[in-house]
Amino acid sequence: MKYKNKVMLFIVFILMTFSAFSAIDKKREKLAVPNIILNDQYGKQHNLQDYKGKIVFINFWTTWCSYCVEEIPYLEKISKEYPEDLVVLGIAAPKSKEYSKNPDVPKDKILDFMEKKKITYPILFDESGKYFAEYGIRFFPTSFVVGRDGYLDGYIPGGLTEENLINIVEEAIKK
Repeated sequence: MKYKNKVMLFIVFILMTFSAFSAIDKKREKLAVPNIILNDQYGKQHNLQDYKGKIVFINFWTTWCSYCVEEIPYLEKISKEYPEDLVVLGIAAPKSKEYSKNPDVPKDKILDFMEKKKITYPILFDESGKYFAEYGIRFFPTSFVVGRDGYLDGYIPGGLTEENLINIVEEAIKK
C-alpha cells in the first residue's frame, strides 16, 4: 500500500509540474524591441516598423571583430536567398569626434571595408551609438531576430556558423 501511495504522489507531482510550466509558457508576454530609424550605406532610411510582416535579422557588428567578419558572407547569402520573408540589417556605430566612444572605426573606413567585403545588404549607421545603448550591446556580434509581428523572436549573443544562421532563419520563417 505504501508503494502505491508513493507512486500516486509522484504521478500527481509530475502532472502538477507540467501544468505549472504550461501555464507559465502561456502567460509569457511578447517583448517589443526598440524601433530603429537609421540610414544605410546607400543613404536610404530604414524604419524597423516598416518591416512588419517580414522577419528582420538585426546584426550589431564591428569591422575589427573576427566573428563579425566571418558572418558577413552568411548574412549576404541569407539576404539573397529569402528576399520575400527576410530583411537583414547590419548596424555599425562609427567613431567620430563627437562620438569617440563608439566601438568601430570612422564611417569612411567602414565604407571602405564594406566595399572590400562586397557587402550589399543594408548596413545602418548608428552614428550617435543610441541604438547600441538601447539594445544593450556589450560584445560582438550580437544579433536579434524580430518576428513578422514586430516582436522579439530571438537573441543571439556571439558568432554563428552558416548552418546555425540558416536554421535560425528557417525556424523564424516557419512561425
